[in-house]
Formats: sequence, structure tokens, C-alpha cells
Amino acid sequence: MPRQSDIGTILDLAEEEIIAKNKNGTVIAAELALLAASLSTVADFIATISAGIALRQVYIDDLQSQKEQKEQEAQMKDMQDQLNALKKEIKALRGKK
Repeated sequence: MPRQSDIGTILDLAEEEIIAKNKNGTVIAAELALLAASLSTVADFIATISAGIALRQVYIDDLQSQKEQKEQEAQMKDMQDQLNALKKEIKALRGKK
């Protein structure tokens, strides 16, 4: 039968081994946490760039829409002017008869 001191020594050795393994586990956990934080930072950077590109595209689309709206308004005004001129010509032709 093992003595009390032998059991204590075995427990002390087992505790030291567990602590040594936990330190390695702790280091690995810290390294993984650093890696995860780095990846998260890179992902945030990419998301920021993506948002900037999307915002730029919104500005471009808005400017294009405004340009097209102005062109349509100019065409409508031109058509209205042509209609008014045509009405005047028709009135003038009716007046000659």
C-alpha cells in the first residue's frame, strides 16, 4: 500500500503537469484570440472599403439620374415649344382661308 507522502508527491507531479499543459493551452488560446482579432480587423477594413465603393456608386447613380431628368425636361420643353409653334402655324393657316 502506498504511503501518504507518495500519494502527495504523485498529486504534486500531476498538478505540475496539468499547470504546464494549461499554460500551453492558455498561450494557444491567446494566439487564437490575436488571430481572430486580426481577421476581424481585416474584415472591418474590407467592409469599410465596400461601403465606400457602394456610397460612390450611389453618388454616380444619383448624378446620372439628375442628368437624365434634365435631358428629359429639355426634350419636353422642346416638344412643347414645337407644339406651340405648330398651333400658331395652324391658326395662321386657318386665318388665311
